[in-house]
Amino acid sequence: MATGDNFAREIRVGDRLALDYGVRKDKTLYSLDHQAGRPAVAVAVGALASPAVMQLLSAFERRAGEFKLRDADILVFIDATAPHAIDYESAPNAPLEFIYCLPRTFKEWGWDGAQPLVFIIDRNARVISSANAGAPDDVAQSALEYIPAGGASDEAQQPAPVLLIPNVFSASFCGELIEHFENNPHVKGGIASMDANGAAYNRIDDAKKKREDFILSAEDRLFAPVVETLSRTCAPEIRRAFQFDAAYTDRIVLARYDADGGCFLRHRDNAAPGVAYRQFAVSINLNAEEYEGGHLLFPEYSSCRYKAPTGAAVVFSATLLHEATHVLKGRRYVLLTFFHNTEAEARRLAAA
Repeated sequence: MATGDNFAREIRVGDRLALDYGVRKDKTLYSLDHQAGRPAVAVAVGALASPAVMQLLSAFERRAGEFKLRDADILVFIDATAPHAIDYESAPNAPLEFIYCLPRTFKEWGWDGAQPLVFIIDRNARVISSANAGAPDDVAQSALEYIPAGGASDEAQQPAPVLLIPNVFSASFCGELIEHFENNPHVKGGIASMDANGAAYNRIDDAKKKREDFILSAEDRLFAPVVETLSRTCAPEIRRAFQFDAAYTDRIVLARYDADGGCFLRHRDNAAPGVAYRQFAVSINLNAEEYEGGHLLFPEYSSCRYKAPTGAAVVFSATLLHEATHVLKGRRYVLLTFFHNTEAEARRLAAA
C-alpha cells in the first residue's frame, strides 16, 4: 500500500496489535495468542454496517484462497456491543474469521470508526502495514502483497531469545532422576488458573496439557543436588546472557510426557496471577535420544523446533508464548523449574 494520508497514524509499522480477548461466532474465546505463528489481515469494522464494509469483506473473500496459500488468515473484528452485529451472519464469511470484541479494542487501535481499518500483521502480531481507505479490490491486493509468497514458513528464520546450556546434568544423573520419578507417586499436571472467586487452582485439561508430574520437595534426597547444580551451571550463564540475577527457584518438577497425547500446548508461564512472579523458565531434557516429537516451539518468532540434548537446559523468559509439542513415540522425561530475582520474591510473598 502506498504511503499517504490514508494510513492510520496511531499504530505505526512495527507496533504490536493489542487485543485483550474477543469471542468467535461459536462463542469460544479468541486472543492473538491463537494467531501467533501465522500472519494475518485484521479488518476492523467495529459498529459499521455499510455497503462499503460488505464490499471490502467480499473483496477479501474473493482472494481468500491466495491468502490461504501464503499461510495467512483474514480476521474481521466487530463491535460486540453494536445492536446490528448479528447482521454480519449474512456476510460472506466462509473463509473469514469473525471476532467480536469490546469498543475499547478499537479505541486502543486508534480507529475513528468512520470507515473500515485494515492492518496486516506478522506472525508476532506486529503491524507490517495499515490503511483505512481505497477501492476494496485494491486494498485486498495490496494486503496480499505484504505477505511473503511462502507465508510464515518462508520468512527469515528469527530465533527465539532462548539460551541453551549443555551438560547441566550428567547422563548418569539424568538416569537417576528418571528412576526417581518412576519410583515415586506422580499426578496429572494441571494448568495454573483462577476460579470465579479469584482463588488459584490447578485445572486439568488433557486437550491442552497432558503430563505426569512429581514435585521434588525440599526434603527429597535429590533436591539439594539439583538446586546446587542449577545454581552452579545455569545462574552464571543467565547472568551473562540476560544480565539477570537468578536468586530463587520455583517448584522443581520431574515430568513425563507419554506418546498417548503428551503435550503442553501454547501458553505463557507467568500469565496467571498466582505465578506472575516467575521470570525465567528452565527445561532440562533427561532422555532426548529415547523419544520422538516433544519439541519446544515459540510460535511468535519462527517455526523452529528446539530439542535440547540429554542433560542440557533450555532457558527462556516466562513471558514467551511457547508449547511442548506432542510426543509421537516413546516417553519424554524432563526437569522443569523457574527462576526469579529478589524483587519478584518480595512480590510473591506480598501476594501470598
